Amino acid sequence: MKLNMLVVTDHSTHTDTNSVYQLSRALLHDARCGTVWVCSKGNQQNAAFFEGRPDADIYAPEVTDQFAFEASGSYFQQADTPLDRERIDAILVRMPQPVDAAFLFSLESIVPPHHIINSPAGIVETATKAFLMEVSYLCPEPQICHTIKEALELCQQKEIVLKPMLSYGGRGIVRLSTDHCWKEDQRMPIDHLSSFLSDSHFPMLAMKFLKNVTQGDKRTIVANRQILGSALRLPAPGSWMCNVAQGGRAVLAEADEDEHIIQEILTPILYRKGVVIFGFDTLVDDDGRRVLSEINTLSIGGLMPLQEMSGKPVLKRVAELLWDYVEGEG
Repeated sequence: MKLNMLVVTDHSTHTDTNSVYQLSRALLHDARCGTVWVCSKGNQQNAAFFEGRPDADIYAPEVTDQFAFEASGSYFQQADTPLDRERIDAILVRMPQPVDAAFLFSLESIVPPHHIINSPAGIVETATKAFLMEVSYLCPEPQICHTIKEALELCQQKEIVLKPMLSYGGRGIVRLSTDHCWKEDQRMPIDHLSSFLSDSHFPMLAMKFLKNVTQGDKRTIVANRQILGSALRLPAPGSWMCNVAQGGRAVLAEADEDEHIIQEILTPILYRKGVVIFGFDTLVDDDGRRVLSEINTLSIGGLMPLQEMSGKPVLKRVAELLWDYVEGEG
């Protein structure tokens, strides 16, 4: 029997680099797939659904080979009638932060949690920076700061980077030393910190600033317990931020011994929580070894660049592994 999948996303946040389009087509082309639909929060007809109402209509057009990014987002408006929930066998969540937990858990009224990729409980627990404290031994001296005062006291001991709990793509990151602060790449005296950061931004995750950041931030993507590949993101000249969204550039890479160890630790922890696909980032510490700096379990980026740089059918492989998981959990 063919299986059907609903992809939930928000096209109003998309750019032409978002891989949900190619991934949805790859899911459709798998021999086990009957239909893929895509439901967007950006379609006002779906407002009640994304509020988590269990009786809400779902307006989701079928994915075809014509499904591709367009600035107008008109494809997402093509469904004239609500989707029959009984036809849905699995759900793929491709939403940006912040995502409403009530909405995520409402998906369990459609399919069992183990047929939601990633599971609602798994996303809620792991998609916050606080989860890194669960594997703090893999990270560069992480600590949760609850106030500016705590952060300023900590940066007297070591230079630190502060990350908002729900940020992604380098957004909202702050660097602190004894004398200076950086709002992303803009450096200013430390007494200017209160001009853009207040206690309302806390709690934030602090990590030791690593001087080897210029050696790049490596993203490794894992699906259904298998490494798909890695990409090294290098900062722009004069920058300490590696995110492509912040001006960095990506080159093809391979996971090294340290990263294989990190993956072998993370994968069973996350898989038990229903996290089937995730990305993790590493930086080079002061000893020259790669350490964990980030885990992404919500809307994993880097799939298309990895495919383009490697010349391998990465998205086809992701689709195969996700359908393998759905079949195995059936």
